[in-house]
Amino acid sequence: MGLFDRLFGGRFTQPPPDEPRLSDAAIMRELHPFGAQLKMFTHALLARLPEKERARLVRRVSRFYNLGEEPATALVSGLLDAEKGQSLDHLVLMAVDVRGFDDFEYLAPKLVSASGIEQVYAYPLEGMPTMAQVLVDFDQWLAGFGKRFVHVDTGGADYVGCIVEQDSVESLIAQAKQAGIDARFSPF
Repeated sequence: MGLFDRLFGGRFTQPPPDEPRLSDAAIMRELHPFGAQLKMFTHALLARLPEKERARLVRRVSRFYNLGEEPATALVSGLLDAEKGQSLDHLVLMAVDVRGFDDFEYLAPKLVSASGIEQVYAYPLEGMPTMAQVLVDFDQWLAGFGKRFVHVDTGGADYVGCIVEQDSVESLIAQAKQAGIDARFSPF
């Protein structure tokens, strides 16, 4: 600025900025607008886990989100990581491929057990249903226990979902929407 100031005889000055300086926290809120809502949604989703495990997984999801991931991708990356994500004893979020019948057969009973249902789930092998139909049947079976299977849209080819108490489904779906995540009963 000194060179231009001398060149133009002191007429080259920059006015002060109109906006006040932002703090680091304000900048992070602007760059990642769903941070607090994603943390609340993840905390609600993991409510049945022990406090220490829940806090660890919420931090993992927040870390992925702060690295620039979309909210749904951060949720899936934080929880479904084979090494550092959720354990099979505390399974909350399940992901199966379109043709992942073997994965579903392995993960569904663990998800049912972790949600507190004592009865073992074994899905019927008759006919050739699609994975979407298998998940709809799974949701109907869960309804008999006062629970529902809620699907989370990740934008990928996997079916991702969790078991939720029937009376808290609407509030959880609303929290997901506030966190920038699309969730519903029917498969995406």
